[in-house]
Formats: sequence, structure tokens, C-alpha cells
Amino acid sequence: MAQEHVRSARRVTGRRSARRLLVAAAALTTAALALCGCARGPEPGVPPIPLSSSAPVAAPAPPGPPGGPRFTPCRGGLECASVPVPVDYANPAGPTLPVAIARRPATNPAARVGVLLVNPGGPGGSGIELVQAGVLPPEITDRFDVIGFDPRGVGDSAGLQCPLGPDTPYRGDPDPGDPADEAATNDAVDRYDLACGQRYPDLLPHLGTRNVARDMDRIREALGEERIDYLGFSYGTSIGQAYAQLYPTRLRSIVLDGVVDVSKPGLDSAQAESFENTLRQFDAACRVDPVCPVRADPIGTLDRVRARVTANPLPVAGTSPLSAGLLEIGVVYPLYSTSSWPQLAQALAAADAGDGAPMRALATAYFRSSNSDTYNAVTCLDNAWPTEDEQVFAAARATEARAPHFSGNVLVSGLTCADWPAPQQPLTPIEGYTGPPMLILGTTNDPATPYQNSVALRDRLPGSVLLTYRGDGHTVYTNGVPCIDDAVNRYLLEGTLPPPDTTC
Repeated sequence: MAQEHVRSARRVTGRRSARRLLVAAAALTTAALALCGCARGPEPGVPPIPLSSSAPVAAPAPPGPPGGPRFTPCRGGLECASVPVPVDYANPAGPTLPVAIARRPATNPAARVGVLLVNPGGPGGSGIELVQAGVLPPEITDRFDVIGFDPRGVGDSAGLQCPLGPDTPYRGDPDPGDPADEAATNDAVDRYDLACGQRYPDLLPHLGTRNVARDMDRIREALGEERIDYLGFSYGTSIGQAYAQLYPTRLRSIVLDGVVDVSKPGLDSAQAESFENTLRQFDAACRVDPVCPVRADPIGTLDRVRARVTANPLPVAGTSPLSAGLLEIGVVYPLYSTSSWPQLAQALAAADAGDGAPMRALATAYFRSSNSDTYNAVTCLDNAWPTEDEQVFAAARATEARAPHFSGNVLVSGLTCADWPAPQQPLTPIEGYTGPPMLILGTTNDPATPYQNSVALRDRLPGSVLLTYRGDGHTVYTNGVPCIDDAVNRYLLEGTLPPPDTTC
């Protein structure tokens, strides 16, 4: 599922956005849900990265190239512009689309290090919204021009809006193993795919992550920078890996938090199993919390609610009923962050009492937190997917045995991409990397991007360092863990990596 952002999920075999929980917190509030030491390894530190300036602590902003972006004040203290890029890089003289960017200039320009491009995850998350939210620490915003951008297909960069809502397949019961439910889900997915393809026949084939990375380099070029720094969360790590693969020497530093393993096929149950593990963590925490309203049996309450909405979806005023599919999405969303677990508990208690509105609001917030149409478009391009429905059915049924509460997402995701109206363009792992050492962050109980993904990327990149957070939640930088934040800030500012195998 997220991005992502939060989406990261590939709808559970995807990745929803990492900083999605930044957006999630706002979404939960505006939805009016009134619910209620660092151990370092012994190895020596990695040498500092050579910086791009002979005076690394004071690198004034270079003048932009002639015809570069024209920034205007926007969004309460930011500067906004757009950079035209080819829709199709194989036809650079053909149609273009605007990539929207926003800049928060360094507050201490005399000590400016450079430009830091950021992405919150998704696919479908807005980098502009991440910069606007102001989550980066002052140590970073003092000395970097922070640049957020809406990737192609998101927000002000030709954002997608398919005719049928991305929640269409979830309004029923995407239940692997039930032939009638499988057929109904397949029919809903086919209608969604067809309508989206008819609206965007010329754009969908060009929304893949490699093109997003190429767009990033157009941004670098437009800003007049020789090298950039990059911070990517969740799906943003896919963008970072693609950029590092295409333009390794144009990076000064790169931080990837909550890694997506681009070597895996689209139909992979690892994320569904990771969410199942996080659901068990939620169950255990709720049972010992005296104010948790479902503490007697949290997972049993979920199973009871699921049986109820499978038989008869719960009506919700002003929107579609709470179905079994939307229940699954409503549960996924708050599992991204432990701070949202109380909302999940309250929503389960309400649904168990016959009120589906709080859980339905969680599902709505999930789809609104980033562009789910773009999520589908990018995910279907970036991975290798089966193209036969029976293959999808078989994989989803196998997932049902290991992750019974999240296998419906695997079914929907697989069917969506099996017939997606644009050819697959699977990403490939980095090989022969010649850029700066990466700082790779992994959280041991991350529900959306399993920790092993970060380990695998570290293993493919000799010289890069894995910084481990032993805890829960999707991504960790800027979440108030000093051991993590200090290490990332030091790397971005000074080029000094923490010792290998540092655990916080």
C-alpha cells in the first residue's frame, strides 16, 4: 500500500507514502474522527563524502541558467515554479508537461551547502506538500535550499484523475478463494482500468519512475546545480535508486528511508505479511492498554466486523457503505504509524457496534492522502506483473494463508496491473554504482516496506551504510528519534556516515 505515503502499499504489494503519516495526521483530523539509546557497531566510521564545493560549508546558490525557472511567492513562505519536461524522453521535441516545484530557501544562505530534493513516497505523494509541511529540522533548512516537486501525474504536474474512483474495486468484497467475489472484483477492476486508459492514452505509458528520475535531473539542470542532495521516503527510495542508476555522479549525498526493493516482482506477498505482523503488534499493544476499547480481543473484533460487513455492508451517511474491501483499507491506513493505532481501535469498536462511519472515514482518508490513480499507474509500470487472471487468483489465495487480513489488496493490485492499459517497464537493481555512499534507513517493524528491503539494498552497495531503527512504524527520519535524526543530519551536512550496522 503504500507509498508510499502513505500508499506506499502496492495496495499491499506496493508501497504507500512514507511521510504519508504526515499527511495522514492531517487527514484524520480533518475527517473529524473524534477518536479518542543508540548501540553502534565497532567498525570505524566511513570517510566523509567529498563535497561539491571547495568551501563545503558555504556554497552560495549558483545563478540559474538563462531561461531557468521563474520563482514566485506561494504557499506561505515558499517559492514556486515549474520546469517543462518531455512527456516522452524518446521524443524530446514532442509534447511537454510542467513539473511543479517549490523551494524553501536556506535560512542561512552564507553557510548554504546546496539543494536538497525531497520526495515523501507514494507513488502519488506531493513533494511540494512535504516542503510546505515543514517537517525537516532547522539544521537542514538553515543550510539547504529544500526543493519539493510533484512527480509527473501528481498534483500540479498533470495530476491524474481517472473517471472511476480508485476505491471502485473495494466497494465489494475482494476475497481470494471465493469465485464469485473474485469475478466481481475482476469486473470492477476492468471497468476502472478501461476508463483510465481511455482518458489518458498518451500519458499513462510515460509515468514510470525512470522518467520521474529524468525529470529530477531536468530540475537540477534548471536550478544550475552541478550536484544535488536527495532525501526519499518509501516510494521516494525507488526514485532515488533510479536517479542513482542514471546519474550517479550528479549526487552529493543520498538518504533512502523505508526502502522499496525494486528487484521484487509486483505480485509479492511480503508487504501483506508485514502488515499482518503490524496488526499483531497492534493487537498486543491494545490488550495491555486500559483505555483501548477493543482490548478484550482486537483481532477477534476485526474478524467479527468483517463477517458482518461481508454479509451486509454498513450504511454510512453521505457516501458508499462500509464494505469488506473498504474495511481492509480502513485498517491498513492507521497501521502505518503507532500514533494512529488509537483511531483504529475506536473505529473497530464503532463498527462492532454498528457504526461504520469512522472506519469508512479512514478508508476515505487513505485514498485522499495521495493520488491513488497515479499510484496505480506507476506501480503497474514499475514492476513485472502476471498478465493472466488465474495467476493473480492463485497468488492472492496463497497470500490468504499467510496474511488473511490483507490478501484482498493483493487481489486488487494484481488484477489492476494484469490488464493495465500501458506496457510494463520494470525497474532493475543498481549495479556498478559509482556515486557517493548512500545512507539507508530501515525500521525493523515497518509495515509497508519490510526491513529486509533496506538490508538487501545495503548488501548491493558496498561502502553504503544501513542505519537501523529497532521499532514500529513506516519510516523514521524526523519522527523524533535523536539517534536517527542526528546521524542523517550529520551525513547531509558534513558527508560523514555513521559506523556500519548502527542500531538505534
